[in-house]
Amino acid sequence: MYRKKHYASLLKLFALVLLTGLLVACGSTSTTQNAEATGTTTPDKPTETSSTPAQTKTSPTANSSQTTTHDPLTSIRMVDKLNGWALSKQGILKTTDGGQHWQSVTPSNITAHYTGARGAFLDNQNAWVATVQQQNGTITILHTTDGGQHWQNSQIQQQGIESIDMPHFVNANTGWLEVMGSPGAGSQGVYIYHTTDGSQWELLGKSGENGINNGGFKSGISPLNAETFFATTRSTTGNPTDPGLYVSHDGAQSWQQQHLNPPRGNENVQQMGTTPPVFFGNDGFLPVYITNNDGKTFLNLYRSENGGADWMAQSNVEMNASTVFVLDKNHAWASDQQTGKLYYTANGGASWQATEQAPGAFEEMSFVDASNGWAITKSALLHTTDGGKTWQEL
Repeated sequence: MYRKKHYASLLKLFALVLLTGLLVACGSTSTTQNAEATGTTTPDKPTETSSTPAQTKTSPTANSSQTTTHDPLTSIRMVDKLNGWALSKQGILKTTDGGQHWQSVTPSNITAHYTGARGAFLDNQNAWVATVQQQNGTITILHTTDGGQHWQNSQIQQQGIESIDMPHFVNANTGWLEVMGSPGAGSQGVYIYHTTDGSQWELLGKSGENGINNGGFKSGISPLNAETFFATTRSTTGNPTDPGLYVSHDGAQSWQQQHLNPPRGNENVQQMGTTPPVFFGNDGFLPVYITNNDGKTFLNLYRSENGGADWMAQSNVEMNASTVFVLDKNHAWASDQQTGKLYYTANGGASWQATEQAPGAFEEMSFVDASNGWAITKSALLHTTDGGKTWQEL
């Protein structure tokens, strides 16, 4: 699951398609683009669009030869042992040989900036990629249904963007996107956009008005279904009773704060932060980052058995987690950015163990089963076939 990056895992088909939404600034405009021409702009005030501009398909960069990428990857999502997707600052990549070689599937005639891009990769054919150009406030959302051979695109225009979450879609047309504004003084505004046709985006609401406060640095949203969403805050304002967790029951339009009890025996909490939960049916796993008054930091994988209505603390593991990946109800991995150690659980977070090898701090991980996984560092792509005990550079 979870920014520092905490990425969600391989959900079941429906949950994976539910790759959602960006919170964006007030007074923003939503623009739909054809593959080669700019379309119409909706009014500043969120309204339903009366017509859907046609989206034409566009070919990706012509590059039939497979080349090993020498640009550091910024994101990776493997769909099986051989096939997967990745992002770099230069564009969108695919592999068919387990990450040994990568081929660009970046669309050639769509202007997009891939620094800070976020992707939602359902399977080998279906993917969404959101990119942001901070200078002019342009967010471009790309969509492919044929493995990157052709792409459709739509745009949102918004000033003051710091970062974006991955897009979350429940089907080919219905999706959500969260956009984070520029942070300052321990706070950060967020805005949520929604589309029902895959092309026109309307602003559902913004923090400070929709139930989410501006305090803390936002880390994303996560859907249980098309109505129930969770929004998280990675670094809070220091209030030990405020984990920065919010829930919506109306499709991300309005939000209520959720409180978490600290783990038993750990009442000396200075602050708690969260990253988006991962769900397998009604079973949910929420990464919680705890800082005590003595400065010690812990990860606790809270668990829910009722769709996130209640969250129960499990076992603390002392670490400063940079990324967490939850594969299923039992298996998860967490990387310590300070020590470079990798921790894993085989019982859903009830207990954790460190691997003997300290592979270094991971930026992101992707596992396809309990043995086979991939991880990105700042300069390398690593692969394991033994559940993270040993790693080889690709």
